[in-house]
Amino acid sequence: MRILIDARYLDGTYTGIGTYSLNLIENISRIDKENFYYILVRPDFDARLQLGQNFQLVAYPRKPVSFATLTRLGNYVDSLKVDVMHSTFPLAPLFMKTRLAVTVHDLQPFIDPEFSARRSLLSQWGYSFFYRTVYPATLNKAKWIINVSYHTRDAVATYFPELIPKLIVVPSGLDQTHFNLPEKSIQETTRELRLDKPYLLYYGSTRPNKNIPNMIRGFGTYARDFEDNETEFVLVLKKDRFFRDIERVIRQEKMQHRVRILSQLSPSDQRAVLGGARIFMFATKYEGFGFPALEAMAAGIPVIAGRSGALPEVCGKAAEYVSPDSPQEIAIAIQMLMHDPKRRSELIELGSSHSRLFDWKEAATRVRDIYRLLF
Repeated sequence: MRILIDARYLDGTYTGIGTYSLNLIENISRIDKENFYYILVRPDFDARLQLGQNFQLVAYPRKPVSFATLTRLGNYVDSLKVDVMHSTFPLAPLFMKTRLAVTVHDLQPFIDPEFSARRSLLSQWGYSFFYRTVYPATLNKAKWIINVSYHTRDAVATYFPELIPKLIVVPSGLDQTHFNLPEKSIQETTRELRLDKPYLLYYGSTRPNKNIPNMIRGFGTYARDFEDNETEFVLVLKKDRFFRDIERVIRQEKMQHRVRILSQLSPSDQRAVLGGARIFMFATKYEGFGFPALEAMAAGIPVIAGRSGALPEVCGKAAEYVSPDSPQEIAIAIQMLMHDPKRRSELIELGSSHSRLFDWKEAATRVRDIYRLLF
């Protein structure tokens, strides 16, 4: 078979879709020496992928979320004469003869009313119309729909019950080898970044579903109520259109000297910063999967997770759960994991074993079998 995988989210920003695309493709390359693969990337993609000789990168000069994806990409894909196109996100050519598989990570455009917020009203309307029109059209066109969690599968089934026969759950994996860093590497990186005090950590996007304002409020409540004048809250994020909301809450909580903002780090530096954290904060309102929580578990860092979305499914018993809407619950959870050695040790042990359940080789094998057996 000849298979094309649309991996244009491999743009160096370490998004969840980018993480999924990178690991899926490299692990398929390790297990499949028979089929031939085209990997569709953007022209400015310059990272090295560990791929076999039956893999070839091809560039397409348009963003994943674009009308060109819907209207013009199909002709290009058909010209390659592939048997299957796999889009690693739910936007794909609508006018294409090639058979289609699509991965769905979440349904945020439908679930989160603020998904397109902080834009002009006209832009918000345009983005909302785009997603609410194109997602269903893409999913209807797909022969099979791969969902990264049962929660995501259930969300798709709720909004689009006619698609239930197409839905397949293939949980994403985790490469644990990246997170077992030597203590020396952690110390060197945290020293360079002047992280010389105990700190809590969050990394990821600034979108409203990530609930960063309430995590900051919870941290401020903890610092005041439990008289912790030393611990910091480190946020690794990009200062985009949602960042002003975060800055406002930092000022309201009078936490300007306690909340540290780091620009996006290299993957190795981010792993080192993770390894030095006391707690990983992931009290989000909605996740379709939740890579960062598993990464923290693999690094031996206790996780505070939101009791919502896919996190209870993905984290199991290996996280301290809170209501994302309750800064008080978040504060109490911070106090517990900062000062209760027994609970810390319990979560570290549970997290280490739980994170091993998520295997990229198994995920890649199941996706490869979808190509081979279902098309």
